Amino acid sequence: MRWKESLRPLAAPVLRQPVFIVESDDWGPGDPVQAEALRAVAGVLEHHRDAAGRPARMTIGVVLSVPDAGRIAATGDYHARLLDEPEYRPIVDALQEGVSRGVFDLQLHGLAHYWSDNLMALWRRDEAVRRWLAKAGWRTERLPAWLQSRWIDAVDGLPSRPLDRSVIRRAVREEVEVFHRCFGYPPKVAVPPTFVWDGNVEAAYTEAGIEVLITPGRRYAGRDAAGRLTPPERGYYNGEALSSGLIALVRDVYFEPALGHTPEGVLAAVERKWRRREPALLETHRFNFLDGNLEASLDALDRLLREVRGRFPQVRFLSSRHLAGAMADLSDPSPVVRLRALWRRWLG
Repeated sequence: MRWKESLRPLAAPVLRQPVFIVESDDWGPGDPVQAEALRAVAGVLEHHRDAAGRPARMTIGVVLSVPDAGRIAATGDYHARLLDEPEYRPIVDALQEGVSRGVFDLQLHGLAHYWSDNLMALWRRDEAVRRWLAKAGWRTERLPAWLQSRWIDAVDGLPSRPLDRSVIRRAVREEVEVFHRCFGYPPKVAVPPTFVWDGNVEAAYTEAGIEVLITPGRRYAGRDAAGRLTPPERGYYNGEALSSGLIALVRDVYFEPALGHTPEGVLAAVERKWRRREPALLETHRFNFLDGNLEASLDALDRLLREVRGRFPQVRFLSSRHLAGAMADLSDPSPVVRLRALWRRWLG
């Protein structure tokens, strides 16, 4: 099976021009400072145009709820606060403004960045989680990594177990409905939290109207006894038409300025992608633009976009949804180009 997985990238379309997409996850209910950060990011993106005159685009992986700390503490049961509550209107407005300006494209990251039963089970026995909820329950990126995985059952502890298919279907249907209520249209792209999901999640996404699945090139279905990702079940390639009906894309370039990632390092990764005639989908997160990181991260993003435009004059700034729908049109028909790209993929 391993040799078959290594052949998957060879089936991906060979692109005619470089494609560059910045994807940012975890935005949602919480401190209204997010609205200011989103508008600042939009301002940077708008200043950069590709060879076709399109502005730089950032896809936003939206989380639709956070735990309601007060009601949980009072009742001992799970309660949530949703993004469509009036308090969070400035954040929704900032997201929608970015969409109208052509610099944001909204994607479904989940109703929550955890499975609520898992969160409550740990809340009842872990003082650190209770402190987190009381002080900053909207900052889900501060939870243990395994707890941020949404599509697993870890109520009785690790290793995780699969969720029931009917439970997944109801949960996906609910989060799609909440997304629609918040923004006025249903999501078409989904990004599973921490990239942990299984075939039942894919089927539920399709049933709920999702068309595109963002992956890291592999599917992890669970967490082991130490909370680490279990071995990948299968691989994916860009543009792969899945049996579930979804189109897969691969996001595997990382740009987290707050963690020391530099534009120069990202450019090297984009260069490798272009040599293989593959799109470059960058992963970044909300935390880079909060906690005093905003100005430095905006500067890094600005420098990165400027360098990308200079290094790759024919670059195309697209959304993931646009890329998935236009793979055939973006592919290079030249046999020589295709052969060279496939050879480099094989070597890689």
